Amino acid sequence: MSDPVQSFRLAILATLGHAPDVIEPGRFHRFATSDRRGDDAGWCKHFDDMRGGVFGCYRQGISETWSAADRSSMTREQRAELARQVLAATAERETQQRQQWAENTQRIARVWAQCVPLVPGDPCTLYLKGRGFGGVWPLPSALRLHRALPYWHGAEKLGEFPAMVAPIVSADGHTVALHRTYLTRDGRKADVPSVKKLTGAAGPLAGACIPLHKPAHGCIGISEGIETALAAWCASAVPTVAAYCAGNLAAWQWPAGVQRLVIFADADMAGQEAADTLRARALGAGLRTEVLTPSTLGTDWCDAWAARDAVEVPA
Repeated sequence: MSDPVQSFRLAILATLGHAPDVIEPGRFHRFATSDRRGDDAGWCKHFDDMRGGVFGCYRQGISETWSAADRSSMTREQRAELARQVLAATAERETQQRQQWAENTQRIARVWAQCVPLVPGDPCTLYLKGRGFGGVWPLPSALRLHRALPYWHGAEKLGEFPAMVAPIVSADGHTVALHRTYLTRDGRKADVPSVKKLTGAAGPLAGACIPLHKPAHGCIGISEGIETALAAWCASAVPTVAAYCAGNLAAWQWPAGVQRLVIFADADMAGQEAADTLRARALGAGLRTEVLTPSTLGTDWCDAWAARDAVEVPA
């Protein structure tokens, strides 16, 4: 393509599914890679000479280098200049990332400070009762209630709703995001486009989890979602945390001192692949590891708990 700016933009679009409408060479751009309000996880810089550029997405952990010419046809001087520009842009990107994480840290702290512990009869406990956890008390202290959390869909505020809020905590103990489940006052799922959402990240999400429980006697369990982790805990008595998604289950970093890991996998392809990845990592680190999967395809342990299928875990 004769227009290098348009060629660079199309490369971004092909990789991320989103790209800025206008790209100014020499300028570091931020742009949305989702429909979230205020999303600017995408980033790019087209170099001044328009021969190369870098782009990626903070949220997805993507970082790519683009060149207008085949690198094999470049001279040594051209390759060196491209490498210099990439290095400078990388430093600029990392500065931008640190600033974004700092801003998100403040937002997370403000929302968490507005949350209160659960009490019987509040929207969160009513919601969990409807999911099969009536009579389960006390619930993990990591679960909290926000009485009126704004819901944004793109640039439009759809209202304020009660929400079950839980911290996503990194292996070093820092809260890197909040998981939000939007509800009605009587404990049903709110009528919003996406009931469950994450805040903007305040650090890398890979390896983090929702710490519903602490290890006991060197043993910890993990599943994907909050309700699935609660069900696994109720059915097996294994203290269980929530990875919040299959990809993060595969990347999860267990706490120091854990000797035994029980993976409560979802009975679908993504869940099985994630469990297999985590199992291989844990076995390689010398942990005793088991993968438990519901017998019915397409279900998870919350479904099994609703049917009151106990999970047998050897002592």
